Amino acid sequence: MSELKVGILALLTMASIVYMSLKITSFQSGFGEYINYRTILKDASGIFPKTPIKIAGITAGKIKKIELHGNNALVTFRILKRIKVTDGSNLIVKSVGFLGDKYLEIKVARGKPRLKENGFVVAADKAGIENILKDTSTILGDVKDLVGALKEGLISKEGDSELKLMIRNFRGLTINAREVAENLKDILVINKESFGNAISNFESLSTDLRGSMSSQNVENTVSKIKNTMGHLENLSTDMKEIISDVKKGKGTFGSLLRDGELADEVKEAISSVNKLVSKVDSIRTELSLFSGVDTTEGALSSLKLSVFSSPERLYELGITTSKEGIEKETKKTVVTNGVSSETVTKSVDKNTFKFNAMLGRKIQNWIFRGGVIESTGGVGVDYLKNDWGSKFSMEVFDYSESKGANLRLSSETQMWNVIYGKTTLDNVFNDGRSATVSAGLKFNDEDLKGLLGFFF
Repeated sequence: MSELKVGILALLTMASIVYMSLKITSFQSGFGEYINYRTILKDASGIFPKTPIKIAGITAGKIKKIELHGNNALVTFRILKRIKVTDGSNLIVKSVGFLGDKYLEIKVARGKPRLKENGFVVAADKAGIENILKDTSTILGDVKDLVGALKEGLISKEGDSELKLMIRNFRGLTINAREVAENLKDILVINKESFGNAISNFESLSTDLRGSMSSQNVENTVSKIKNTMGHLENLSTDMKEIISDVKKGKGTFGSLLRDGELADEVKEAISSVNKLVSKVDSIRTELSLFSGVDTTEGALSSLKLSVFSSPERLYELGITTSKEGIEKETKKTVVTNGVSSETVTKSVDKNTFKFNAMLGRKIQNWIFRGGVIESTGGVGVDYLKNDWGSKFSMEVFDYSESKGANLRLSSETQMWNVIYGKTTLDNVFNDGRSATVSAGLKFNDEDLKGLLGFFF
């Protein structure tokens, strides 16, 4: 009775996961009819099968497959038939955030007929963080040129710089202005009576001119001019000190001018960030969960995480449950009355977990793997049939000395959306051969983001 309850609970759990994945994922493939289109990209880094296609910011399709076409990437994608993709539409590769995932955005041309099936959509330049980093690098180059020009103007190996000469001339001008003010004061004081007689001849203006040309106001004006000249002289002195500090490399601006390599270092840092973004963006993950029934061992379950660091490199980590377990051999030597005897005990751990850890390399539609398979060494090869949504595999590994190497053949097929079916044949050339039929779920990056967004 307890086993029945556990089985029902497992089925309900899987059903709830399937329901959430179908409701939460941004694109529900499997609903409606689709039309296939194609495009050619010069750079397909960070773009994988199932990458979403968006129109007006809303997901309308997904990439079906990517293949090499000359020196470019030929991308085949499908769009819901109810959405009209017209002739003359453009496609742009975009990204979300600084380290966000990439997607394809289609700009639909208005007033034109529908594009025929398998027609080509013209791809435009990329838009997103790549262009921002590229523009930043260009701006830094311009800043470097500007800094070089300022450096030549402020720091001259042949003598005084132009800016220094300008400041020296400005200082001389302030001195001359001060002398003129002193002379003007003397003239006004000495000839005050004459100026008064001349002003009295203009009776219509005598009142206004008398107020403005009085001795007290003249002295105040001269005093203000002297103060202004003093401030200008102090400013000239401060400018001289600033130029001296800049020439010595003091301060941020001085360091920038004296160290011509600083702009290069900043530019290299931006370039390194750009490379890091490209590497992180090219990583693709896939999580699969299968549960089934074996003809000899009963119920079996497996969990696997596949990480594609690049389109041709693969890392796999997984765990598998098994009732058969791993066979262990224990030897014990006993000495009685000078006579030694050896006892060999063999045991099998039931209901244990077996671990997988493999490295793989993809060559066209083939994947070659090697590493740990169910806690023992082994190798494997996969053939991908993308048109069918299927994968055919062969693995050779050894977990039992009594049975020898295990040759495993398996096939995996996409049944609908994230639901997959799998059949496996173990110990093909051994007496203990068995077959397994299982069903499971496979989630890519988009599906996992939808599930995580639901809970967090």
